[in-house]
Amino acid sequence: MDLLAVEGLRAGYKGLNVLWDVDLNVKKNTIVSVIGSNGSGKTTLLNAIMGFVEVNKGEIIFNGNKITHLKPQERVGLGIAYVPSERELFPEMTVEDNLMLGAYTPRARKHLRESLSQVYEFFPILSERRNQLAGTMSGGEQQMLAIGRALMSRPELLILDELSTGLAPAITLRIYRKLEGLSERMTVLLAEQNIHQAFMVSDYIYVMENGKIIASGSPDELSESSLIKSAYLGVKG
Repeated sequence: MDLLAVEGLRAGYKGLNVLWDVDLNVKKNTIVSVIGSNGSGKTTLLNAIMGFVEVNKGEIIFNGNKITHLKPQERVGLGIAYVPSERELFPEMTVEDNLMLGAYTPRARKHLRESLSQVYEFFPILSERRNQLAGTMSGGEQQMLAIGRALMSRPELLILDELSTGLAPAITLRIYRKLEGLSERMTVLLAEQNIHQAFMVSDYIYVMENGKIIASGSPDELSESSLIKSAYLGVKG
């Protein structure tokens, strides 16, 4: 069953479309990636799903309900959490204070202590650094904190934008391995330029170029495509 469906979506900024007739489906308890080069429209797609950009045509459906014109905070209340590429942490606040801010919806507040315990279990380093200022942490630790804060809202759908930005390959791999365990509890949609990492963890992949989906399939299916091999996987011939 689809948790999220995007149908014929045109969206952009100040009346100008960046996305053109995008169709995308995300099944429950899967990891789905949108890959493509910088400027292909991946972030705009995620922002449209979250309600941060204007939708000019099409529908966004979550859990069977149209959310196309809901405010971002209303979408969070329905069970969608978003981790932007900039992370947007509060650097002068402690790790734990940043995490607590993620549990601001009524549903999340009821389970605050339980969620905090789960985040600390998932990312033990955050428990060790709970009293440390977020701004003094490494890039990888800040990324874990940003994901942890999103998990505090107890989402059904976790959306991640450019998870690997600014991180060393070893740290990126470590975080991606953590993500694989998340699909047992929730659904994950991510946009990523790091194609090899996306192929490693995803159940299904969409390829975006110039605001359009140009290909889609399982990692195995796409890895056999000559277009994907040459343009995205660095394989010639």
